[in-house]
Amino acid sequence: MNSLFTYIFIIELSMKLIAVGPNRYLSDKMNYMDGGVVIMSIIELVINSISTEGKGGGSSLSAFRTIRIFRTFRVLRVARLLRALDSMQMIIAVIQKSIMQFVYISLLMILFIFIFALLGMQFFGGKFNFEDGVPRSNFDTFNNAFVTSF
Repeated sequence: MNSLFTYIFIIELSMKLIAVGPNRYLSDKMNYMDGGVVIMSIIELVINSISTEGKGGGSSLSAFRTIRIFRTFRVLRVARLLRALDSMQMIIAVIQKSIMQFVYISLLMILFIFIFALLGMQFFGGKFNFEDGVPRSNFDTFNNAFVTSF
């Protein structure tokens, strides 16, 4: 699948370069990221083919395996399309305004979980010792109590 997507990205890059030309292609900053991802993918393919020929299936450099993560950033190109829609801009503006209220509600929830974890440790700490062992959800330590309360 890695090779398939790399070839698809190479074809996409080639078609875009032919369609708009190098000068216009380089005028958009998002194309720098796309081109960089494609070039790194080509380098990764070359290194993988060299390492499998030379060592009989040996491993490639682990640094180039992390390049695969950058391919997910190509999805961010969809965000450029969302800027053009007026209704989507309104939705994004409302989400941006409501983020601070969400932060306050999240902090309040964490405070309640913290309090109930401490109460659970006081009331139930060390009392869940059964014959078949201590269950995973117990109140013996703060970490277990916090996750159990959550």
